[in-house]
Amino acid sequence: MEHALWNGKSFLASDVAKSYELEKQVRKASGYKELTCPDPDCPSPILRYCHGEVKRPFFAHLNNCKCDYAEYDKENTYLTHTIKHALYEHFHKLGYDVQLEAKVLPHHYTHLLFTINDRKIALELGRQQTTANQTDYLAEQYQKAGIEICWLVIDNAQVPVRESETFFIKRYLLNESKHKDLLVIDWNCNDLMQCVWDPNIYEYRGRPLYSDNYPEVYSEKVSLKDLAYENGAFSITGFHSRYQAWLVAKKRAFQKKITELEKERLEQEKLRKQQIEKEKQQARTQYRFTQSPTPITPPAKKTTTSSQITISTNQETAPPKPNKPLSLSYEERRQSILSYIDQPRVQARDITGTRWLKCERCGCIDTDANFAVYGGGTDYWNWGVCNTCDRKRKIVLSKK
Repeated sequence: MEHALWNGKSFLASDVAKSYELEKQVRKASGYKELTCPDPDCPSPILRYCHGEVKRPFFAHLNNCKCDYAEYDKENTYLTHTIKHALYEHFHKLGYDVQLEAKVLPHHYTHLLFTINDRKIALELGRQQTTANQTDYLAEQYQKAGIEICWLVIDNAQVPVRESETFFIKRYLLNESKHKDLLVIDWNCNDLMQCVWDPNIYEYRGRPLYSDNYPEVYSEKVSLKDLAYENGAFSITGFHSRYQAWLVAKKRAFQKKITELEKERLEQEKLRKQQIEKEKQQARTQYRFTQSPTPITPPAKKTTTSSQITISTNQETAPPKPNKPLSLSYEERRQSILSYIDQPRVQARDITGTRWLKCERCGCIDTDANFAVYGGGTDYWNWGVCNTCDRKRKIVLSKK
């Protein structure tokens, strides 16, 4: 135990050990059973002073009893005691009104209790073992007592913190502390780290954006001498003003990135529309074979007898359709139009009236039902692109 009362005054075991004369007097008072427990509810308050070459100085009950202060002392590890004293010495030298191990809540001792501008502020030391029930209980009890609560976590102060990838007390402070920040003191009692989690979401068209220069958690690492009380909380001196400047720069950087991405997207959209239009134009354009088609001599003028009307024309015509379709096979119908298929301005139709076409890519000859593109306003009415060649073209374009 760290505290003891003697003649109405409070003594710290660590302070007693610093002075030989004081230790001598306290040892004599311990022998006379004049040292008492600071806990007002202690059933057996007589204490003794202990100090040797192995253990640090401490007070202990002369008789074993159920005491809140003794239970509190058992729960605190040697590391907690060491860091607690380092913080006490630091703030005491800075002139703060600070009390070590104060009992202001029922059955609970506060690690460090500050009085600043007539306000009571409790500084609690958290560890990885600190639970959600403990944090909620202490927050509720301190609120009822009209005392503010701040936390300082004991852990490695060199390891970066991610809000969703850390133990509970750290995540609790990043979400529920006064400034949504986290203070970590290293096991060496000197190194200090302060972090703030930026809860803003940076994304472009539903896609999250990340940056190595601007992580989700802003942090600074300093020594214990830079720790002070400012802006209503314990903090590294000037930390929050630097964080705000960093946050402004981060938002500007992401906005610049979003602007660049939007410009790139619009340019790609423009190129895509041009490509689609080009494909449509290619689909409307009829392809020609490399060799020139055989010219067709237009039929001669047809003249009737004197008793008939004379008809003269230069336009080629397809073979006449019979009044009743003949029953012909597919190959017979195909053979019947071969003499017309290469004529430039004559539709090749068989005896049933079905139109036949020739693919300018593969050279196949088939009915118009099996062609994707044909005819149009060119001089080669019977040429087009069959369905098979059209599908191959679309597959090639989709892979580009």
